[in-house]
Amino acid sequence: MNLRFRRLISQVVFFFSANLGFKIEGIFPGLKTGFCYPFFYCHACPSATAACPLRAIEIGVYEGKWNWKLIFYPILIISFVGVISGRGVCGWACPIGLLQRVTGKVAKKLKKKQPFLKKLGQHRLEPYLRYLKYIVFIGLVVVTPILVGFMFTDICPVGYLVGTIPISILNPGEFSPNEFFYIALVIFILFIVLIFTVERGWCRYLCPIGAMLAPFNKVSKYQVSVDKDQCIHCNICSNEACPMGIDVPNMERDPECILCGKCIEACPKDVIKFEGR
Repeated sequence: MNLRFRRLISQVVFFFSANLGFKIEGIFPGLKTGFCYPFFYCHACPSATAACPLRAIEIGVYEGKWNWKLIFYPILIISFVGVISGRGVCGWACPIGLLQRVTGKVAKKLKKKQPFLKKLGQHRLEPYLRYLKYIVFIGLVVVTPILVGFMFTDICPVGYLVGTIPISILNPGEFSPNEFFYIALVIFILFIVLIFTVERGWCRYLCPIGAMLAPFNKVSKYQVSVDKDQCIHCNICSNEACPMGIDVPNMERDPECILCGKCIEACPKDVIKFEGR
């Protein structure tokens, strides 16, 4: 079984595990798991198994009424996963990563057909755009709920996709949009445009869970390593394989690496591998 197929199986299993809420509720009415997802998914999904870690943090800091259990519980879960695999959860478990696995194929074809998209990806400002996800996490998930009360999860495009849309379909005529509905709709449309035009665009630039996990790449047990003495610098791994646009031969525990293993499969000299310590 090749690496790509193993990763697909992992992503599909995690997708279904993230949507077992209806099954749990059907067998044990009223039972909640009390668990936070260690990846990006919305608790508002009608079949959600667990809570959104971002929502828990938001409520924990809401208007300065500090609830330390709600703050530290999701952070501890993310930290535990991060220490083991860094952003590996983005490449192997996150349902939105699975979605971008599909849309990324379209983005890759568009990049080849539209030179301006390739130029955008090579623009000198592109590396700085990756810091936006940290601004989203700190600004919209932490600071804004403290000062204003407005919450990122009210306008979250993933919440709109797996929460708002299925709820409105399952409850025709009963769904009542809130004050953020149209703002969320615009952001959702922009999200769709982004993931169809930039491979792993959400992961690269805006995902706040990715921002939480990224620093752990520097200390995680598992990483992708390159034998630089044997590398011939053909750059197939970077230019053709890596969905995150990383300079693979020169990376040193890059915070953007999602451990997808595409570079490992693409390397003609087999000098790239997973490494644990």
